[in-house]
Amino acid sequence: MRKGRTIKYAARLLLVAVIGVTLLGSLPAPVQAQEEDLELIDLVLDGEGATSWSIDNILPCDSGIKTVTLHNAGSEDGFVTIWVSDIVSDEGLNPEPETDTEGEGELDDHLLLGLSSSNGLSTNLSLPTTINNFPQSASDSNYIRINPLNSGDTVTLVWEWELPCETGNDAQGDTVSFTINYLLEELPPPPVVRPSGGGGFGGVSCSEILTVDFLGEITKGSMTRSGRLCDDLEASCPDDIHLLEIEEGTQVLNAEGEVVTLVEIGEAEAPTLPANTVVVGNAYDFRGYTDDSACCSVIFDEPVMLTLGYRIDDLPDDVLSVALFYYAPGIGWIKVEAKGDVVAEVGRLTAQLEHLSIFAILAEVPPPAPTPPPPAPASFELSNLQITPSQFEIWQTVTFVIKIGEEVTISADVTNRGGQEGSYTAILKINGETEGTQEITLRPGQSEQVVFTVSDNGPGQYVVTIDSLSGEFTSSLWINWWLIGGIIAALILLGWLGWYLRKRLS
Repeated sequence: MRKGRTIKYAARLLLVAVIGVTLLGSLPAPVQAQEEDLELIDLVLDGEGATSWSIDNILPCDSGIKTVTLHNAGSEDGFVTIWVSDIVSDEGLNPEPETDTEGEGELDDHLLLGLSSSNGLSTNLSLPTTINNFPQSASDSNYIRINPLNSGDTVTLVWEWELPCETGNDAQGDTVSFTINYLLEELPPPPVVRPSGGGGFGGVSCSEILTVDFLGEITKGSMTRSGRLCDDLEASCPDDIHLLEIEEGTQVLNAEGEVVTLVEIGEAEAPTLPANTVVVGNAYDFRGYTDDSACCSVIFDEPVMLTLGYRIDDLPDDVLSVALFYYAPGIGWIKVEAKGDVVAEVGRLTAQLEHLSIFAILAEVPPPAPTPPPPAPASFELSNLQITPSQFEIWQTVTFVIKIGEEVTISADVTNRGGQEGSYTAILKINGETEGTQEITLRPGQSEQVVFTVSDNGPGQYVVTIDSLSGEFTSSLWINWWLIGGIIAALILLGWLGWYLRKRLS
């Protein structure tokens, strides 16, 4: 191997050029395009250098050119990766024509940047394009490369910028700054000849390894430094019921644009499920790790195929449907369009995905039968108040009063109208004073009569109440005029008989 190469061949050796560009627009009069000037950047492995340039007073229809020459001043051949970073846009001086002066500036949304090269330029971008569309890191799925830049060689880059006339006043006075980065990397070692015949992409080495740990089953595949697989990769779990398929050329990154070197798939506790669903089998968490062990997202620039299987016996008896879902934090479970089949009592659902998170097969089941409300508590209703007799008699003769010891019977019906058994205490009041209580226990719907007996009532009117029921009876004096009349008649008759007898005897 050549001197200065690391064991992995693909280690980045150098960020050698940082170009800071600050775009300012504050003067009302348009400016002329800058004259072309030449800057030389020496790039070497294990060395560094920097240059910067600026464009001032940008108005719609302005444009300009900047020429940069890159020189490989080292003893090793290499290739150059170019990207843009540190983009900062603000409102600047906010001249009078500006229509939007709040928040961030709009210049980065309108300024077009183009690049051409005297040799070896390759990119998947359509240039010119806005700054935001340029690669944001060396491993971005968008790329700009100069390949090769051999030891001692130079290459001329022509940067062209333009603020389109149709921009109008949207970006008037706004400013934008950014950094253009150049990275010289050593050329890969001679490609490894594999049975598939693959040797890398565009001369880039397949020197990195992607490891997939699917429930303990380890699968490895080679990839480039930018995270592109060099061969198709099929990773299954130990019992072959689940499968992750990634096609050759697919780039595997995390949300920050870093290359993922390990995908770890393990069982997970399912977050809160949608209504009327259950997990079939287990939920699975897909986590991605870079070389520095950061996790957790995994993003693909091309769709991958994920197959999750399930045992038919694991389906609930009343299942309505089965579908593949993934969990999005803050949103919940989202259904994935998937194709399904059943083989040897094992069901499979397969879907195309562009990212990995928590996945599970969810079965829809009927909603649970409504829970009957608890029975109503005991509730008592009184009816049919009866007082017997309704009039109590005390006899009186001419010379004395005879008290008849007759009793008064007071009764009422009590019914339990509630849904539970309960006890009820009936309280008898006469003229507002409690005369007696009686407790009964009734089942739901049961009725029973409560009976009270009172006596020793003097003459008068009596008001009877049992809860909401009320009635009355009267205890009165009664002179027996028939008896008195009979005695008088008998006395008259005796007197007449005495007179009659005396008259006859005389």
